[in-house]
Amino acid sequence: MLALMCLATSKVNAQTASEWFQNTTTHLESIWDKGSNELYVPLYTYHMPYAYSQEKIDQYTEYPMGIGFGRGLINESGNWEGIYGMTFKDSHGIYQYMVGYGWIPMWNIGKSSDWKYGAGVTAFIMSRQDIMNYIPFPGVLPIASISYKDFSLQAAYVPGGQNVGNVLFSWAKITLP
Repeated sequence: MLALMCLATSKVNAQTASEWFQNTTTHLESIWDKGSNELYVPLYTYHMPYAYSQEKIDQYTEYPMGIGFGRGLINESGNWEGIYGMTFKDSHGIYQYMVGYGWIPMWNIGKSSDWKYGAGVTAFIMSRQDIMNYIPFPGVLPIASISYKDFSLQAAYVPGGQNVGNVLFSWAKITLP
């Protein structure tokens, strides 16, 4: 009896996982098909001074030269969703690579619908030379955005401890015509 229950549970879990994967794939395809082209330009990496000595901060690259491309849209709820790929220099000046999905609930600033702000989350796969020697690994980070029409300033916070993480990474996102 226990074996039958375990088999039934594994079939339900497999079907649920399969359904989840299919729903996720369909949703991402919809963003790609309905979305607009977006250009991402990494701007600045801020290392929190409470977590790093000034000597350590002075050794790091704060301007993460790079570029990214994605497809994004404002969904039926008025929230931004996007799929992206980006490469930029990490704090050591070495290029890292990432692809991901972002979701940010957006609200108007004042009575203008041109200005918006929001906070959400991004899930991604990244590869870095100093973490597992470029073997891709997953991550989830909080992100925030302030937008004017087709231009957004966005940032992600990387939590951490002493001399690791505790970084605010910012970029510009431009929705292309």
